[in-house]
Amino acid sequence: MADIRRYLAQAALYAVFLLPLVYFTHLPTYRHLEPDLAVLKIAIRHAGAIIGECTALTAEETAALPPNMRHAQDCPRERSPLELELLLDGKSLYQATVPPSGLHNDGISSMYRRLEVPAGKHQLLLRMNDDVAAQGYNWQLEESVDLQPAQVMVASFKEGFRLE
Repeated sequence: MADIRRYLAQAALYAVFLLPLVYFTHLPTYRHLEPDLAVLKIAIRHAGAIIGECTALTAEETAALPPNMRHAQDCPRERSPLELELLLDGKSLYQATVPPSGLHNDGISSMYRRLEVPAGKHQLLLRMNDDVAAQGYNWQLEESVDLQPAQVMVASFKEGFRLE
């Protein structure tokens, strides 16, 4: 008789443990994305143009430098920030200026953005300026896209924009 009570108590404790586990695995439904939306991701790693021109050093300036740092020209290291803009059907969805990384602003500019957009046919315009000396945008992608519900489209940059 003691064994039966022990087994019943053990079954009751298992039920107390398992019922919340079963509830939380099945009943609260999680929606990653609404059924009429798609995802557009922008992932860019790009080094902007170098700001400034190299200048020739005179013999006196070169002699004043330590021997391991002597060179004929002094070239700047700072890079241009990236100016990005994303338009979908003529409306601006994202606009940013991405500074270069590094202690002296001499590294790669990196950005990632996830945007939920309505599914369907859209006119996509993604443009970027990577040179502060240039006016306007010197890189541009204009494409008609048909986004399916729950589709993920990634816009990346490597010697030009790509959609995947």
